[in-house]
Amino acid sequence: MRTTLIAILFMSAQVVAQDVDVSVDDSSTSIYSNSSSRGYESSTGNRYQYDLSDPGDRVEYGVDVDAQMRDDMSINPTRELDRGLGEYGGGVYD
Repeated sequence: MRTTLIAILFMSAQVVAQDVDVSVDDSSTSIYSNSSSRGYESSTGNRYQYDLSDPGDRVEYGVDVDAQMRDDMSINPTRELDRGLGEYGGGVYD
């Protein structure tokens, strides 16, 4: 029974792995090409490590103390313009 269950779980994992659909959205404002160093550029030209309109980025930003500290220390006045335009980046690169 245990061997059968392991085999079923293994086969299920293979099916799930085969059904993953990867798509590329060319309208993205990502300024980096890979997921290990991605970023976001607002329409005003501010560069951020995270796009806070993306739920996954919000989670990562929530545990990234360095990015939060950059935001707290930033004196860039155009960040307020970004927020006024509904663009929320996190981890600003000044």
